Amino acid sequence: MIVNIAVVDDEEKIRQGLAKLIEMTGDEYKIVGIYSGGQELLGELGSLDVDLIFTDIKMPQMNGLQLIEQVQRRRPKVKFAVLSGFSDFEFARGAIRQGVEDYLLKPVDQDELEELLRRVKNNLELESYRKAVAAEEHIRLLLGNDVRHLPSHMTEGAGRELSQIGLFKEHFAVVLLRTDPELTGERLAFYMEAWNREHRSFVWEPRQSVIVVAIGKGDHDDTARGIASTLLQRIPHAVHARIGVSAVHQGPLKLRDAYQEAEAAMQQVWYEDGIKAMNDFLHLAKRPEDVSGLLRLLDKDFRPALQLLDLTRAENALRAWLEEAGKLRPAWPTLSEAASAVFGLLRGELSGRQTRLPAGETEDEQLRLSPVRFVSWHTFTSEFMESAAALLHILKEARQENRVVETVKAYVQEHFTEELELQRLADRVYLTPSYLSKLFKTETGETITDYIISVRIAHAKEHLIRNPALKTYEVGEMVGYGDPAYFNKVFKKVVGLTPKEYRERVRL
Repeated sequence: MIVNIAVVDDEEKIRQGLAKLIEMTGDEYKIVGIYSGGQELLGELGSLDVDLIFTDIKMPQMNGLQLIEQVQRRRPKVKFAVLSGFSDFEFARGAIRQGVEDYLLKPVDQDELEELLRRVKNNLELESYRKAVAAEEHIRLLLGNDVRHLPSHMTEGAGRELSQIGLFKEHFAVVLLRTDPELTGERLAFYMEAWNREHRSFVWEPRQSVIVVAIGKGDHDDTARGIASTLLQRIPHAVHARIGVSAVHQGPLKLRDAYQEAEAAMQQVWYEDGIKAMNDFLHLAKRPEDVSGLLRLLDKDFRPALQLLDLTRAENALRAWLEEAGKLRPAWPTLSEAASAVFGLLRGELSGRQTRLPAGETEDEQLRLSPVRFVSWHTFTSEFMESAAALLHILKEARQENRVVETVKAYVQEHFTEELELQRLADRVYLTPSYLSKLFKTETGETITDYIISVRIAHAKEHLIRNPALKTYEVGEMVGYGDPAYFNKVFKKVVGLTPKEYRERVRL
C-alpha cells in the first residue's frame, strides 16, 4: 500500500526537510503536496488524494488545530500528525484530543518519524481491509437476497455504505463465471486485469464466481457483454468455461436482480457445445418453465420400456430424452426435477422387484446430479447416463438372477422326490454352489434346503388329507423321505405336529 502524504509548515526549510525525510523512509510513502499554510492546502483539497497530513501547530492566518478541524469536516477519513516545539506542548495535546495520530517535536527525529509512518500505514491497511470485508458482506447480502424480504435497516445500511464506493458510483453489471477446473482467485484477478475498471469478484459456489463490474457514463448496453467476452478470451483454452452476463443496472439495491439475470443467462449458455461459451440477459431465448413437458417425454418411451424390462430400449429412450431436453434448454430447477423423476422410476422398479441397491448407494442420486454441480450440459449428461446405466445394469442382473431362482424352484417342484444335492442344482443353472446359495437366499429370504423342505412338506400335507389309507411312512417315501423317523422329525419341526397328529386334527 502507498501512503500519500502532504506537509504543511510556514517554514520552508522545515517542510522541505521533513518531505525529504519521509521519502527516504521508503517507497511506500509518497509526498503528494508541500504547503506553506492551511489555506493553500484547503484550496487543493478537493482534488488531492491524501491519506496523511503533517501540519505545524503554530502558523499565521490558520494554525494547525484550525486546519485539522476544516479538513475533518470535508475529509473525515484523512489522518493527521502535528509538528510542535517544546513550548507548543499544550497545543499538541489539544490536537491529540482532536484525534490526530501523534505529534513530533522539532527537530524531527528520524526513528520517531519512521515509527509513526509505519503505525499510520498499518492502521490504513487495517481500515482498508475492514472496509473491503464490510463491502463484500454487503454485496453478498444483496446478491443473495430479495431486498423485499430483508429488514429495512439492513438494506438501507448496505445500500448507503455501498453507494460510497466507486463500484456503484455510476452503473454496474453482474458476470457469472463457471469453470472446470476451478480457477484460483489470483488467476481470475490476472485474467480480469485487461478490464481496466473497478470490479469485485466472489467465490459463490464450487467452480462458480460472481463478478460485479463497474459500467461508466461513456459505456453502452453491450459494454458488459464486451468485457465478459474479453475475460473469456483470456481464460486458457484447456479450461472449460461458461459465462452469464446481466443487463446494466444502477444502485446496489439492484444487485439481486442483476444476479438473477446473469444466472438465467448462465443456465441457457450452460447447454452450449464447446469448451467456452457466453450469453447475456439481453439475448435470452424462451424456454419451458415447468417440468410437465419433460415428464410426458418420459412416459412416451422410457417408462413402458422400463416396465417391460426392455433395458436396451430404456437406455436408448433416456438418450433420446436427454437430446430433446438439450434442445428445450430448461432452467436448472426444471431439469433437476425431471432428472429426479427418472431416478425415481428406476429406483421404484428396483424396489418393486425387491432388488437391493449396491452398498453405498443412496436415494440422493438426483442431488449428486444437480445441474448446478456441472460446468456444462455435456458433463452433466455424461454423469447422468453413467448413473442411469449403472441402475439399469442392476435391473438387468436382477432379471437374470430372478430367472436363475425361478429355474431352480421349478426344478425342485418337479424333482422334489429325488435326492437334490446343491451341486446338482448349481449345475442346472451353470453357477457354483456357494454363489447359488447366496443368490437364492438374497432373492427369496430362505435357503435352498428350507425351500426343498417346504415343497416336500406341502405335498406331504396333501397326501395325508387326500389319501387316508396311506401309512405316514408311505407318505414320507412319496415326498422324498425314506427314513420314517426323520420324516416325522422334519414334519413336526415345520408344522408343529407329527404327520399322524396333523391327519387326525384335519379330520375333526
